[in-house]
Amino acid sequence: MLAAQQKRKENIAEYILYLYQVEDLIRAFQFNINLIEAKLVSNYKTDEKTTEEIKNWYNNLVVMMEKEGIKEKGHLQFLTNLIGDINEFHIQLMNAGRETNYIHTFKITAGLLNELKQKNKNAQNDIQLGLDTIYGFLLLKIKKVAISPETENAVKQLSKWLGSLSELYKKFEAGDLEL
Repeated sequence: MLAAQQKRKENIAEYILYLYQVEDLIRAFQFNINLIEAKLVSNYKTDEKTTEEIKNWYNNLVVMMEKEGIKEKGHLQFLTNLIGDINEFHIQLMNAGRETNYIHTFKITAGLLNELKQKNKNAQNDIQLGLDTIYGFLLLKIKKVAISPETENAVKQLSKWLGSLSELYKKFEAGDLEL
């Protein structure tokens, strides 16, 4: 919860990736809140009130995932909606044409995204495609799977693009960027 709050303020893409990981952790602990408390919540060295808030945060995510029927796979609806909002923001940035550095970064990334669309036909938009690819890459690294230099370079490019988008999104949310 604490990391999620910080990431939400600083980098929207990292926030979403973090919550993807939390969803997978909840699945790994089989939606057992007692196990989540023992293995995750107990690792936070906070006061009693904050510890209770963290426990409630995990519990709420468990309940939402169960209600939304994503016990095996999928993402919480609020994340799907957020990705849609970020995609709309991306489209607005492209249409406005004022953020030339962003547009240049996206154009460099566009060919890669077109290639990835062939492999991930379920992605609703470019933002989801980029996030899914980076998350898949992170899972491979955790599993210590060999990763080709081409894949590493592709993920670096996607990260650069989403980092640029996240920076602009943060400014937009703060009221420091108008479209």
